[in-house]
Amino acid sequence: MTGATGCGAVDYRPIDLQLDIVGSLPDATETLHLCVAEVGELSAGAGNGRVVFAGLPADTATTITVDFLDEAGTIIGGAGPAEFEPTTTWMELPQDQRDVGCTAQGSAVSEDAADWVLGVRFSEEPW
Repeated sequence: MTGATGCGAVDYRPIDLQLDIVGSLPDATETLHLCVAEVGELSAGAGNGRVVFAGLPADTATTITVDFLDEAGTIIGGAGPAEFEPTTTWMELPQDQRDVGCTAQGSAVSEDAADWVLGVRFSEEPW
């Protein structure tokens, strides 16, 4: 008997908005916590210092803040807020020290509505 594998097409979507955080991902960072005004919050493993947030309303001004959390969930830094206007597709922010996390309430746009995808990354690769 021979093994068979199947491959399906993978759909990739380019990001619409990009936020670069100056420097490298702080060593103790385990989680990146994103707050997008009027859309909500997303926590993701820090991994290689990149995270994507989908479902932002297209062609709309928005405010984005990022918190860096350690393994215990303590805030060890952050970046932002970044004020994106409909014509701004890229921003670069410095890292800062903070002890209070960001919050945002709202929800992603519906599946049939025009949406944007936000990409957040650190400007220096961790390797």
